[in-house]
Amino acid sequence: MCEPAAMRTHSRRLWPLWLVDAVLAAVGLLLLHGVASGVVCLVALLATIGTGIYGLAGETVNDGAGGIGGGTSF
Repeated sequence: MCEPAAMRTHSRRLWPLWLVDAVLAAVGLLLLHGVASGVVCLVALLATIGTGIYGLAGETVNDGAGGIGGGTSF
């Protein structure tokens, strides 16, 4: 029996991290003002990027698209 191509190789629970990112962004946007708001929003942005990288770390790409070039020879 073949495994599906979209099968994850590493199971991670990411929803708590995404929730923390969303709460941090909401605090920065709605509750804080000035420089503090900018700093908290920057930290929330970096945390969101880090969560995405953590979620995809160690995954194997089996799409046959040739990486980021999408299979083209450019």
